[in-house]
Amino acid sequence: MAEERASGFVSSSRAAAPRVDGDPFAPGDADMTQPVFPVRASVGEIVRHIEQLTLDELSPRDALEIVAAWQQVINMAVAGQSDAITHLVGHPGPLGDYVEDEIAAALTLTSHSAGVLADRAAGVAAHQPLRDALRAGTIDGRKVDVILKETFPLVEGEMRDEVVARAVEESEGLTAPQLARVVRRECLAADPSTAKVRHERAKEDRSIELTWRPDSMASFGAFVPAGDAVAAYTALDALAEAAKGPGDTRTVDQRRADAFADVFRHILDTGQTAAGAHLATRHGRKVALNVTVAASTLMGLDDLPGELESYGPIPAHIARELAQDGTWRRILTDPRNGELVERGRATYRPGADLTGTVLARDVTCTAPGCRQPAARCEIDHLVPFDKSRPADEQTTEDNLGAGCKHHHQSKTDKVWNATRDPVTGICTWTSPLGITYSRAPVRVFVAPKVFDRRPPPPAPPGEDDPPPF
Repeated sequence: MAEERASGFVSSSRAAAPRVDGDPFAPGDADMTQPVFPVRASVGEIVRHIEQLTLDELSPRDALEIVAAWQQVINMAVAGQSDAITHLVGHPGPLGDYVEDEIAAALTLTSHSAGVLADRAAGVAAHQPLRDALRAGTIDGRKVDVILKETFPLVEGEMRDEVVARAVEESEGLTAPQLARVVRRECLAADPSTAKVRHERAKEDRSIELTWRPDSMASFGAFVPAGDAVAAYTALDALAEAAKGPGDTRTVDQRRADAFADVFRHILDTGQTAAGAHLATRHGRKVALNVTVAASTLMGLDDLPGELESYGPIPAHIARELAQDGTWRRILTDPRNGELVERGRATYRPGADLTGTVLARDVTCTAPGCRQPAARCEIDHLVPFDKSRPADEQTTEDNLGAGCKHHHQSKTDKVWNATRDPVTGICTWTSPLGITYSRAPVRVFVAPKVFDRRPPPPAPPGEDDPPPF
């Protein structure tokens, strides 16, 4: 144990006797078969101590303690961040109800991620045991989020406080998923009489989520009542079994996934629901799967990526596959930055055609950090519409932008201001605090070789050259 003691890592909470000098890192009598961290010390004390050590000189045991030490620092930092967010929410000043938007822009986060931080801060402030554990670094942010999420159905009050306190005590030694099951059981045991009410409340939050995955894949999640989920899975099982034929080498999971996709592809192809009703239009256009791909890529002259609406960049071979049965429309891009500059007009009325141009150009909501696909956004006048002026002077491509409902409303409420540079395509959003955040145009398509065609920079003037004027 001599080598393991050499670093001086000893937790005063696990030591046989308290430190006389109050140094939690001082060597002493401790059970060295147990992890040392977390220790009772401040963030500064921990950081100063571990930054004095040289990793190359540490044993594997001590290196592991360094990992644990940094985790304690991270946990304590989460507590400090939560305190700051709580203060900001309590004293918003000109931010009003848009504190989360400012946090999202300042930290380059999505609105959802900023909301998670704000919810965590509110929960930590409301439950002292949770706050104490996070400040001490004995619990991490993910477990905090699990406890708050699982106890959310309980009405705020003594009952929830007790469950949260027990969850904090039981969190040591449990992973976040294990802790979730424990807390869920505690909630059911604490308040079985209102389980039905909580279920009905949860049903109001039912939703569908599309999540990006690597390698041009995506996951599709449904938050629905358990009975509906089991019914859907049972139906997919049956479809997967019916799809199996001689020589079919697909696994049952692959056949379930293919059956799932076939259901919705059929709806898009026919334009009708399973009951025979016609699909609604969006922005005056038929709902469809939209992919942008260069003509040179379609002809096999290159393998530049395409762009799948509501997803993002996709490899050339997938773009070709999706485009085979498509309806074509010309899209011209600026070779300098790949931004859309013209969208061919064919069958749509002028209003819908201009809308389509703006949606194709912006790709997503133009607010910083927002990923809401433009097709599901609203069309916003960047300079507010003035009824005293002619509409055709204001409803122009340069003065229109895609905005999700939330960010559109923040601008309508004059909490945030947005402008767009017609030359660079950069959208600038100014927060209530006067801080500006820029969102560069999304490249619809740009060929790397385009940059090779730029003229070389002029040679620097020699001593005998005339001045350049």
